[in-house]
Amino acid sequence: MVEVLQLAILFGAVAAAVIVPFLVVPEVLAKRGYAAHRGVVRLFVWLTFLAIVFVPAAATGYLVTITNPVDWLLGGAALAVAVVYDYYRLNPGKVPWRRRPR
Repeated sequence: MVEVLQLAILFGAVAAAVIVPFLVVPEVLAKRGYAAHRGVVRLFVWLTFLAIVFVPAAATGYLVTITNPVDWLLGGAALAVAVVYDYYRLNPGKVPWRRRPR
């Protein structure tokens, strides 16, 4: 029974880490007059996501247990790809290789 409870808590935490920054934050900012595809809004969304993920990891001491620099490099590269993909997916006119020359 304890394992099921732990699994439910883990699922809830993962769901909250995705739903809050990527659905709730843009909706709240849209009601305040900001367009969800703007760079400032996307920056705030990703900073919220990183805070939800990294603050508990730092508070529990998990981050200091990752000592391999390659793990940090791969994680940073994956995060950079996700951020760039998210921005250009919402702003297809700003993709450098798809813009029309003036």
